[in-house]
Amino acid sequence: MKNKTSILNKLLPIFIVFIIANCIATLGRAWLLQYKINADVVIGANLLLFLVSLAVLVMHSKAITNKNPNAVVRSMMLGTLIKLIVVATAVLTYVMVSGVNKNAYGVFCGMGLYIIYAFIEVRISSKMKKENGNN
Repeated sequence: MKNKTSILNKLLPIFIVFIIANCIATLGRAWLLQYKINADVVIGANLLLFLVSLAVLVMHSKAITNKNPNAVVRSMMLGTLIKLIVVATAVLTYVMVSGVNKNAYGVFCGMGLYIIYAFIEVRISSKMKKENGNN
């Protein structure tokens, strides 16, 4: 039970960012529209990044327990590649589907969220690595 609690505590920053970004996008729709930002695009980007970050962190946690030190490096590189491909595919799909109604400012907010999620993911992964004793 302690291990599961520990994992949930480690993932808490990602959940907090997800909730804060959704609250800002949902409650601040009028404020975001003043800056020509579509809240639905921000919410979609936030959800996508949240899910991908959780999947990549699960992959990192499995690699950290591996005896081979190269597994961690491969996991980090593969996680970055997965996020890049998923986000690029989502942006291209959004641009193609929305046509002239695309919201570039919303996509830029999603890029900012990408940076925030990446930063948090690296911090969580480095803490898990230190706790596992693979310095």
